Amino acid sequence: MAALAVALTLPALATGRQLDDDLLLETLRHAPNTAAAINSLFVFMDGNAAHTRAQMVSGLFPWWSLPEAQVAFWRPVAALTHWLDWQLWPASPALMHAHSLLYFGLLVAAAAALYRAIYAGQAGPLWLAGLAALLYAVDDAHGFGASWLANRNGLLAALAAVLAFGAHVRWRRDGWRPGAWLAPALLTAALLSNEGAGAALGYWVAYALFLDRGPWRQRLAALTPALIVTAAWRWLYSAAGFGVWGTTYVDPAREPAAFVQAVAAHGPGLLLGQWLLPPAEVAPFLSAGAQTALWVAAGVVLALSAWWLWPVVRRSATARFWAGGMLLAGVLPAGGALPANRLLFLVGLGAMGLLAEGLAAPRSTHWQRRGVRGALVLVHLVLAPLLLPLTAYSPALLGGLAAASASLPNEPALTRQTVIVVNAPSFANAGYLSRLRGQHGLLTPARVRGLATGLGPVTVARTDAHTLIVTPEAGFIGGFDGVFRGPAHPLAVGEMIDLGDMRVDILSLAPDSLPATAAFHFSTPLEDEVLRWVIWRAGGYAAWSPPAVGTSVTLTGALEVTP
Repeated sequence: MAALAVALTLPALATGRQLDDDLLLETLRHAPNTAAAINSLFVFMDGNAAHTRAQMVSGLFPWWSLPEAQVAFWRPVAALTHWLDWQLWPASPALMHAHSLLYFGLLVAAAAALYRAIYAGQAGPLWLAGLAALLYAVDDAHGFGASWLANRNGLLAALAAVLAFGAHVRWRRDGWRPGAWLAPALLTAALLSNEGAGAALGYWVAYALFLDRGPWRQRLAALTPALIVTAAWRWLYSAAGFGVWGTTYVDPAREPAAFVQAVAAHGPGLLLGQWLLPPAEVAPFLSAGAQTALWVAAGVVLALSAWWLWPVVRRSATARFWAGGMLLAGVLPAGGALPANRLLFLVGLGAMGLLAEGLAAPRSTHWQRRGVRGALVLVHLVLAPLLLPLTAYSPALLGGLAAASASLPNEPALTRQTVIVVNAPSFANAGYLSRLRGQHGLLTPARVRGLATGLGPVTVARTDAHTLIVTPEAGFIGGFDGVFRGPAHPLAVGEMIDLGDMRVDILSLAPDSLPATAAFHFSTPLEDEVLRWVIWRAGGYAAWSPPAVGTSVTLTGALEVTP
């Protein structure tokens, strides 16, 4: 199963470095020593308002950033593997991806071993373990997470967490004493790889509820080592100054209300990405109305799946265990970050075990139950292995900014200019521009300004020599750009962001409370040669000129200009 999973994700070797991969590389290049590199590798916003504002002024962060926001993760185990990449093969992204795929193969092997252990211990048919392992190995939801180098921390956390839980099962079921200390040790490694590993505790709880055969007092006591490790890790994590606040990453301890809201908003879409289609990443790029429609559709699909699975869950303790572990492990990813299939390694562990039991159950004569079964077979045993190579290659399809950064002329004048990216799919198209050009030995602009992002049309109106009024059809801060400012900290009408050479005034809000229209006032006339205007078109930056005073243009889908 491990070999099959790795074979289907081999297209990852050709994806290169994409998006945050370049941030990690830059940190490794400039860190003064190994310890600094490992501890700072996943610190993206340190919570210092002065530091964040400096990044906003330079153009590395967008104008809508929350200055006090924090996105600072402590992932020393994962960071160490990236440091090894930098030491051993710094110029070979393919070998870096091979390194990641090694962990992916080990994760699938660990999951297969856990499935076997669970069914062997319950005197169940072992071929169920094989079916669950097959479903997990070919799950297309794993492709992006296994391929994107910056997500290796999620792979490592899932691997260590599955091994930890396997050791716990052997300790509780077979009396294997090394499991008593090996399980918390491996759980510690998981938490030091990615804080989301805390979601794995859902399987500890589900095992105690549905499969552990000891008295209740012993079952609860068996949870203590994992809880102590998690509490100690959390104390150290916070005491060292790491954490998240103010963005789409939500800490349940620091922003409990926002976390609950995020679980309610993202949970159905995340589970829909696991069980069916579309991928969970789609939701943030939809309009507010479309997101609501997707949420309702996800509820309907999940309700049908639950109805189909209910007879199995009612009679099978292992099915109840897989269902409980899946749901409990899905809470933290649903509330802690924007929905994305790369968060599903631990959720999928329970989902594929539960699906295997559902598919193995006697066929129903009810045509609706047969329809649900047929749809799930089609998705997970036919489409999934076909889609997994594509999702493994998808980081290259979503990134590609390195080549695009070279589309700007490499001329000395650029070093004195401010490049203004009027519209682009994501702020990454502006924020990474200088960094990528510098990494490839090209001249870099004095600063970069990104105005609007998103996939829809953008209307740009000019009111005077210095001012543009920008109205994206889908509003500002869409997609994953909320990582710089979360919905619990909205901008208000009349709020002003002054970056020195450019001032942004919020003129109106959309129904979702995100900015709908903003005025951009520049300190120099828009035709001044110090400003270089570009739009995103066909995977690169195309020259553009502001409209005349009193007129407007519409930029359609960040691809072409329509008067």
